Amino acid sequence: MQERPIQARLRIRFVVIGGTPAGLACALALRRAGHDVTVLDVADPHARTRGANGCLVPPSMSKLLLRWLPAERVRALSVRSRALAMTKFEHAQELGTHVWREELFRDAGGDILYMHHADVQGLLRDAAEERGADTRANAQIASVEFGADGRPCVHLASGEAIDADVVVGTDGPESVVRRYVVEHNAPERTRDLSIFSISVPRDAMEKEPDLAPLLAQSTSYSWLGESRGAVGYVAGVRAEYSLQVYVPATSTAALWHTDVTPAQVLAAMGACEPRLRRLVELARAARCVPLTEPRELETWVHTRGRLILIGDAAHPFPRGSTNALAAAVCDAAALGELFRHLHDADQVAPFLHAVEAIRRAPVRELLRMDLACIAEVALPPGAAHARRERRMRAKCDAGTAALVGCEADDKAVALWEQEKAMFAYDAEDHANEWWNDWGLLSDRATNHVCVIPEKVPVCEVVAQSVEVL
Repeated sequence: MQERPIQARLRIRFVVIGGTPAGLACALALRRAGHDVTVLDVADPHARTRGANGCLVPPSMSKLLLRWLPAERVRALSVRSRALAMTKFEHAQELGTHVWREELFRDAGGDILYMHHADVQGLLRDAAEERGADTRANAQIASVEFGADGRPCVHLASGEAIDADVVVGTDGPESVVRRYVVEHNAPERTRDLSIFSISVPRDAMEKEPDLAPLLAQSTSYSWLGESRGAVGYVAGVRAEYSLQVYVPATSTAALWHTDVTPAQVLAAMGACEPRLRRLVELARAARCVPLTEPRELETWVHTRGRLILIGDAAHPFPRGSTNALAAAVCDAAALGELFRHLHDADQVAPFLHAVEAIRRAPVRELLRMDLACIAEVALPPGAAHARRERRMRAKCDAGTAALVGCEADDKAVALWEQEKAMFAYDAEDHANEWWNDWGLLSDRATNHVCVIPEKVPVCEVVAQSVEVL
């Protein structure tokens, strides 16, 4: 494989709309590639993270953080995950534990980390600014217009106009930029679950003999029930515990998109094991949202070829999803890596289309897996639920790891195998594969680059399809 260039030969200006982790990762990746970057945050950067919760950083993302940032910075704000403990939702019956093997992380080239959303955002912001990115808070976007040469100009409510060579929309599912790419937003498909996103003070848990063991920093917990479930883990080094509770949507639709009280959460949960009930009683903040499945956009790139959507602006994930943050940061990594090779303005539009082509399939797979994992945690009563419970109890009684097995219809094991396959994914390597397989050949032949649809190499994933319930 050809050695990567340190920086692009042609330096251009990017305007990134959205001070989200996706936007800040873009700024950092593009500055590493030698480009000029202005980040327009649509709100106070501190206000954005108030009430934000913990997040899980899989190896596909942690390898990028450790490549881009000093390792000690990342380690100081994260906790390494080393095990998953599973318990019955309705009562405190242990269903099994799975301990990650160290070779998993060596093979993947990254770690599973628990972090806080605000800390991820802060790390990326600081690193981008240290690299020379210009970040502006409270930038209200009035419009994006295109000149006769096709180059975009971002107009602010203040009257300022900012010229750009490329605009990157990273401002989330309610993106102000999305309307320039998508004429009509297709409604998301609402699934049959509601999600309570809950923050529990760690100091309150430490005073409770039954809850203090949950703070074992290397272990995350899953409570598996009948159409109900929960997932909990420490929010990095912050003094809080992150808890996601899944309940049927039929009785909770009136609470969607609102802050809720512990009493409202408990009423929706019904009978549950004492530790889970106590966690909710101690909650400092809780919010209810529907579990939704977004419609896939036809394109992420504007027809002029100078504006692209990435992260949640292009592909929103359900709240609390395992791979939402990683998908956004990997988008940014692919963008930055491709634009290292820029040496001609005619490459801009093909490179943006290549980012979409490179990232669409991995994003689709991650979303499918996240929805399937949530469905598995809150599996409805029936034959599949009973079969899963019998298997897990048998493994637990035998002292076997919970996510090991050879049964073809064991969905929990199949999902874990697919997650492991995605851990090895490297967005920068994937982008560089595209350059070597297609971009470089086309560039040598014509001095231009063309995207060859459906020919982009995608990381290998387990071929077996898992039905999303």
